[in-house]
Amino acid sequence: MATATLLTITNAIPMTYKIQKRRENAECLYERVEDKEYLTLAVTILTGGSLSGTARIAGPFSPIDNTDTASLYGEGQKFYDEGMSGLHKGKSLWAEYPVSYEDIYDNDDDYEDDDEVLHDDDIDFDDDDMDDASFEDYYYDFDDDSEYMFEEDDQMTDEEIAEVRAKKVAHEKMDPKEKEAHKKERKLENEAKAKVMYAKRKEHKAKREEKKQTLLNNRDKQRREMTGKEKEQQKMKSGEAFEITHLIKAGGWYMLCLEATYGLITAELELRKSSDVGQPNHKTGHLQTYERHEMVLKERKLFAEGKTEGEKRRAAEAAAAQAVGDSNLPVPGAIEAEDLAHSLSQMTRLNRLLNSIKEKQTAERNRLSIHASLNEHSHSRMVLSSLFETVFYICVSGFQVYTIRKWFKGNAILGY
Repeated sequence: MATATLLTITNAIPMTYKIQKRRENAECLYERVEDKEYLTLAVTILTGGSLSGTARIAGPFSPIDNTDTASLYGEGQKFYDEGMSGLHKGKSLWAEYPVSYEDIYDNDDDYEDDDEVLHDDDIDFDDDDMDDASFEDYYYDFDDDSEYMFEEDDQMTDEEIAEVRAKKVAHEKMDPKEKEAHKKERKLENEAKAKVMYAKRKEHKAKREEKKQTLLNNRDKQRREMTGKEKEQQKMKSGEAFEITHLIKAGGWYMLCLEATYGLITAELELRKSSDVGQPNHKTGHLQTYERHEMVLKERKLFAEGKTEGEKRRAAEAAAAQAVGDSNLPVPGAIEAEDLAHSLSQMTRLNRLLNSIKEKQTAERNRLSIHASLNEHSHSRMVLSSLFETVFYICVSGFQVYTIRKWFKGNAILGY
């Protein structure tokens, strides 16, 4: 029989399970769902002999008011076995979804580079202009240090060295006023060159931007819109979960089950319902995670506490102003409402940024785990392929030796 985990309260991180192949080893989560409620199943297969399985969402298998654990388990197993035999199709919710992280990287998709930033190699202009930092140093930090102005280089020719030395001698013969005037003159010349260079750089940047837009427009004409399946695969490639959302028409107890396709797998399972985390996201069509919902609740609590604190501070300021006899008198050191609102806004931004970092770290950790398993599978296939080729080569070589030996033995002339 399939094992089950009873989740009457599911506001937690996704649970990780080890699931063996075979129908009786399927792992199931149970959840009580009301009428007209959304239900999102999320599955991430992290490791295993083959990163593939079959997810099933089914129900209702028991009335919503049933709270007996033993009864729920028995009814759930019976419903699952009957569903596998095809008895529930068309009568109640029984949906199957193949989930595979095994071959999602094999396709050479023509939409993958749509949002990529163009490289410098795509926009090639033969110019010698500086980058922004170097240009600013050149334009604003004119250095007329005579110690380096007449410095000789080993790569200079004899004529260039002689010219530098002559300029150095001429410079040393100048009095201080002449040196200052000469320095100002060179600075003006340097600024004039910098302005010319700035105009040149501006022209080159405009050309780069024009060609970049041309390349992007050409790509826009060639690219196509991703299908729903391709969008789901893009999410899975980044380490996110496979998600499916259903609108439950009949209330009751529902189950999410995952069965391995070939061998032992490690997978994360999560079942979310709209009564816990709110309505589906209008962009993705799925319910938000419990972690993100918890973040939103913390923000609301923070705003409520901030509003209460602001009211207390305003009352304290009014009382302090009355104490000095002027209700319009500002209280030194008092915190304004705008300052408090700004602080709350910054704290909200930091909270969302922290949550975003946590989500990206989780997805990246899952992606690395999936890639490690896929690399291990590729290595195993390569080893087996090499072993098969070696065995096949030995067999063919043995057969050739046997054939040639037999041929020599059967020919009396060649035998001598």
